Amino acid sequence: MIRYETESFKKYIEKAKPIILELLEEHDFLSQRSLQFLMEQNNFWHVVTWNAIRELKIENKLRTAKYPPRGNFPMWIYRFDLRLSDIKDKIIEKALTRAGYITLSHHKHTRYFRGRVYPRKNDLDFIAYREGVFYGIEVKNTLPYPNWEEDIISKKLVADYHGIQFVMISRELGPYAYDLFQCGGLHIEFKRLIWSPNFSSLAKRIEEKLYFPINCISEPNEDLIRKLDEIHFLHNKHFYGKGRI
Repeated sequence: MIRYETESFKKYIEKAKPIILELLEEHDFLSQRSLQFLMEQNNFWHVVTWNAIRELKIENKLRTAKYPPRGNFPMWIYRFDLRLSDIKDKIIEKALTRAGYITLSHHKHTRYFRGRVYPRKNDLDFIAYREGVFYGIEVKNTLPYPNWEEDIISKKLVADYHGIQFVMISRELGPYAYDLFQCGGLHIEFKRLIWSPNFSSLAKRIEEKLYFPINCISEPNEDLIRKLDEIHFLHNKHFYGKGRI
């Protein structure tokens, strides 16, 4: 029986940590199982590697993510200076600016607008302004379609409370596009996941083997800017008075 609390076991964990960090410097991004096999070649048992990963995460020296977040997919291990989720906000905000929008607030600050505070904990990714219209924008950079209640309705309630136009920006909306339009929301699709260029080699392998649609970009492309520019046109066509405060 393995005794996990012994001093010798803890010494193995401490020896494993710098090797794991070296591997992540080399590869950027590895699945948990791949990392365990690589560490096995260095004579570290899988349980030692897992405990070292757990401690390095607590020490803010690496990150873990289950991606895609739903379903039976592997755990990924990557360097602390890489963030898979942050890139979409940066790219979308740059694209909004280049399409003529002014970003007024982000995330938790979107609960506050024109002297009112949304009473629940939900928030939006952005509140933006263009040509007399305020927009409440939510962005979903995921393979699965957004969840109707959690990802769409709960966010739209924040925009409705503030009296602004709700916009969902996502890779795909699937069966919910018409329903969202019927309840006064707009939707823009960008079709391919947005990842950082740091993950280019990984994205290439994933797209070749699993057919996941991925764009690795640090700046918004013209197609994305053009699609975000359509938001204002669609608003004026279908919901002209909404969001004009």
